[in-house]
Amino acid sequence: MMNFRAFLVLMCGFLPALAAAGNLPDGPYVSTSASAIEEVDPDYAVIDLRFRVVADAPDAARAATNKAQQRLVGLLEDYTDALRDHRLESMQFGEEYEFDRNQQKRVRTGFFGTFSFRLEVDDFERLGKLHYQLAGLEWNSLGNPAFKVADDEAVRNLARQRALEKAGERARALAEAQGARLGPVWGIIYEPMHDLAGRSPGVTGGGEMRPPAIRMSMAESEFELPVEPRPLRYEATVGVVYSLDRRISE
Repeated sequence: MMNFRAFLVLMCGFLPALAAAGNLPDGPYVSTSASAIEEVDPDYAVIDLRFRVVADAPDAARAATNKAQQRLVGLLEDYTDALRDHRLESMQFGEEYEFDRNQQKRVRTGFFGTFSFRLEVDDFERLGKLHYQLAGLEWNSLGNPAFKVADDEAVRNLARQRALEKAGERARALAEAQGARLGPVWGIIYEPMHDLAGRSPGVTGGGEMRPPAIRMSMAESEFELPVEPRPLRYEATVGVVYSLDRRISE
């Protein structure tokens, strides 16, 4: 059996980060990393809306903004039991300015009114119809439904735990293959490579609604915008360094 009084090091891409944080453990050690993915069904969908109007007079901007809010409230009355939550996120009124190249300065062009609204829908069977009816109103921005889970952090923690377990199993198998045994954990890095890979940790897919296949009948009332909520995929990657038991077989 090979003598492992020297370090047993399995380079997995995250050791430079550990080295920057401090010295590696004295004596032999093993380092490894693992990823885990958890898929969960969404609990609700979020729709973000934004309205903005510019008018010649402040009263006109305020009246148009209030009218848009009233139309939204009237539409939502038929969807009370389909909504998990709904709230006004912001509302603002003020003067509208634009840059005039001839005068080389900003000049007032009117008065604006704006508000943003957030809907949380937990009845997916009615989500498509609601989104279609919202599209019939005047919005500066109407987002596609984004699917969410009620306890986001719990799912992330589960993915992290699974990744940590996989990394430990991998390190144990590698150590035993060389006649060593794992000692205590020296260090753990969560998501060691996501910055270098140019991606963000966490949800990796399924949050946005798929581009729908729209079906149109002769009657507008039968217009259907199907919504296909997909499982949300949470990915976690961890790197672990274990000290190795010095009782290594020769």
